[in-house]
Amino acid sequence: MIENMKRTIITALFFVAVLSGTVAQEYSTKSKSAIKLYQSAKISVTTDEKISLLEKAIAKDRKFEEAYFELARTYINIDSFELAVLCLENIYELNPTDNVRLRLSEAYYRNAQYNDAVSMLAEIESVAMKNRLKDIELRYKNALKLYNNPVDFKPKRLDGVSTKYDDYAPSVTADGRMMSTTVLNPIYGYAGDERMQEDMYVSFSKPDGGWTFARPLAEPLNTPNNEGAQSFSADGRYMFYVICNHPDNIGSCDIYYSIRVGNKWSLPMNLGVPANTEYWETNPVMSPSGDELYFVSNRPGGLGGSDIWKVKIRILKDGRLEPYKDEPLGAPVNTEGDEYTPFIHTDGTTLYYSSTGLNGMGGSDIYVTKKKLGMWSTPKNLGYPLNTNGNESGFVVNGAGNKAYYASNKINPEYGTGLDIYEVEIPEDAKPQKMLFSPGRVTDATNGKPLNAYVEIFDQSTNNKIFESMSDKVAGDFVAFLPEGGSYGLSVRKDGYIFYTKEITRAGDSILVGMQPIITGKVTRVDNLFFDTDKDQILAKSYAVIEHLYDFLKQNPKVKIEIVGHTDNVGQEKHNQELSQRRAESLKRALVDKGIAEGRITTRGEGSSRPVATNATEEGRAQNRRVEVVIK
Repeated sequence: MIENMKRTIITALFFVAVLSGTVAQEYSTKSKSAIKLYQSAKISVTTDEKISLLEKAIAKDRKFEEAYFELARTYINIDSFELAVLCLENIYELNPTDNVRLRLSEAYYRNAQYNDAVSMLAEIESVAMKNRLKDIELRYKNALKLYNNPVDFKPKRLDGVSTKYDDYAPSVTADGRMMSTTVLNPIYGYAGDERMQEDMYVSFSKPDGGWTFARPLAEPLNTPNNEGAQSFSADGRYMFYVICNHPDNIGSCDIYYSIRVGNKWSLPMNLGVPANTEYWETNPVMSPSGDELYFVSNRPGGLGGSDIWKVKIRILKDGRLEPYKDEPLGAPVNTEGDEYTPFIHTDGTTLYYSSTGLNGMGGSDIYVTKKKLGMWSTPKNLGYPLNTNGNESGFVVNGAGNKAYYASNKINPEYGTGLDIYEVEIPEDAKPQKMLFSPGRVTDATNGKPLNAYVEIFDQSTNNKIFESMSDKVAGDFVAFLPEGGSYGLSVRKDGYIFYTKEITRAGDSILVGMQPIITGKVTRVDNLFFDTDKDQILAKSYAVIEHLYDFLKQNPKVKIEIVGHTDNVGQEKHNQELSQRRAESLKRALVDKGIAEGRITTRGEGSSRPVATNATEEGRAQNRRVEVVIK
């Protein structure tokens, strides 16, 4: 259940486990009435009744240690650490053993009394116990250091987005215009019966900078089941979320997705194996490149209770997704504790997530790690006051990298202990790589009709994929976020059309794509094909576009093409004609070497005889230096 994930977030399981094993064979009190009240409290159904019975037992005998321990455990269960501290301090005054010192230091730590936690731990007399507690001592001291060195984050509760119930797992579109959250709200049945159910809510940014009030998403996204832990792909085309106890599930909670078509969402589709297993999956988030999905699972192969995994993704022709090759992120990201709510920024290298297994401030803290050469850096705690002694999770950042949103239950005591959504401005030195918003649209070049096509953008210097998605079936639009300052190649494919390629020289510009149908005589320019000056050898950064042209010919086995080379008018006409011919032949050889039948390709060099722009400027000459493909 998604609800189980939320319960893990808000419950101090470590301390519950410690305090629940304190009942001795013989009680510290001789009062039979106190013992009877204590035993009744142990089997009590409601928390309020349990607290009342334990308080009465203690009133019978102020030295009843077991009753204090049980009362402390109960307060910890309901996130009342201050009251738990008072109970344990009473035991400490009665019987200051090392075991009591340990438990009191833990309660101090969870109540953000970090100096007291360190001092109490130092009072432990047993050398053997001290040696076993080195890691805990390090955690307390690290929390104290974070608390004494606050960072420049000023969390602000989003009143429009936060409801009177628990709100968590925020997701924001990269353009920052739409936010979705998971809300745990009551569902009322017959005869006053009440149960809690998770649903997905949505809010929209307002011109004044605020947000509209959160409203539940309609069917088919929300159903009578639990849905939540949702996220949007960077372009807003896909929405991923988790549904529990559905008849189509492989496990108890599975990852589903919907595709946006115009302003509507498709019916939910189970992502399938290996993304989903017989175990528990949650917190799905798609990489900005569109070819990986990060998520959380408790399946075997991890390091702790729940770990962050990823699975490769193929986007099929109809826009559906096919997962393959799952693997855990491993250390240093995953730990023996619990990791959850991963978020990969649109820069493709910055990962934010929550963990209970690192040296945090009490509950679950938010960390950041960056990927370089395929390796993740040592996770860094984002610090206080963004992190607290409570539970912080679901840290997501907009595409611009200047604002983040997350859930916390301890930022402001006046809001109680429920989870609310907060917004923070990200300081300049903590921002991820700057990304620029590049809107695009794909149409039929002959009639202007919007097309639902596969779109890919890659880095020309490395040929690494940066973005892939499908343009919208209704409007033909897509949105890409590209790193500032790079040079990129665009490839667009659709059945029945000539493949399209273009060089993107400046991130942030609009990308207009007019695709030509596969009809004899139609021409498309092969952009992103590079040669050294006055040479015919194709440079390595052209390999991606060669692969795309090869895929087009492989998927259309009856199509024949002519490759035509062109130059500007610099140099002798005969030399230019020969150079353009050799360059066309170089592209043909590359395709034949990959397996395309030689008889399907002819070549022609036109030299400078057919300019498409003026040769009086460098920009015009660059347009004239081109290779084209003609359908034969």
